[in-house]
Amino acid sequence: MKWLFLTLLLINLGLFMLIYPQQPDSERSSQLADVGELKLASEQESETAKEQTGRDETDELVADAVEKAEPEVEKPLKDASVEQQQTQSTALPEEALAEKIVAETPIPPSITESQQELSIRCTMLGYVDTRSAAEEISVRMRALGFKPELQSESRNEQAGYWVLIPQQSSRLEAVNIAKKLEESGVSDLWRFTSGKLVHAISLGLFRDEIRAGDRKREIDALGFNSVIQPRYREKTNYWLSYKTGNSAELSDRDWAGLVKDFPELVRKEIECQ
Repeated sequence: MKWLFLTLLLINLGLFMLIYPQQPDSERSSQLADVGELKLASEQESETAKEQTGRDETDELVADAVEKAEPEVEKPLKDASVEQQQTQSTALPEEALAEKIVAETPIPPSITESQQELSIRCTMLGYVDTRSAAEEISVRMRALGFKPELQSESRNEQAGYWVLIPQQSSRLEAVNIAKKLEESGVSDLWRFTSGKLVHAISLGLFRDEIRAGDRKREIDALGFNSVIQPRYREKTNYWLSYKTGNSAELSDRDWAGLVKDFPELVRKEIECQ
């Protein structure tokens, strides 16, 4: 009996070891059954393609609807990257701001206007001795389109050289010397009866100092003491100033006509005031 019991125990242990490892497989099969219906890979790919096609058609319909509803909105390109789309979206406000700044920037003064201002010059015509001559030149300049301004200046100017018998202390002495000169053959003389040279005797007024020297030696040879003294007189000079540049220019022909009638006339540029 003891051997029979051991034999049956061994048989049961062997059956247990054979049957127990098969239980997890059965459990796996039961779990796989819950996943659903198994399909081939080719069938799965075809169904996936159909689903993708359906999604594309749906996206196209939505895109068409958006384009019809908002025709002025620009769509980003499908192939463009996210960085490019961000760059485009941020560039538009900067460009609009740049256009606004350019529009509000004041236009600088024209260079040609500055050049025109610099081209204006002032010219002087002169000098002439009489006011009437200056007024006649002014009328002719106005006829040529200018606006001259008449100006004048008075000053002492040397007008020659006196040959004199110096001033005497009295009128009687001056008269006696004049009589002696006439007796010596000097006829060209006169006495100063007033002014700074009162009681002096003039023996001639000369423009050239050399001729004045010859006259002095002639009188001195007769035994009289004569002197040479410069003669000054107050003289008024007249001239005209006018602007040249944008408005008008004095042509060579017009200038030649003025010089013909007024040979002493000279023109030169001066500083504008």
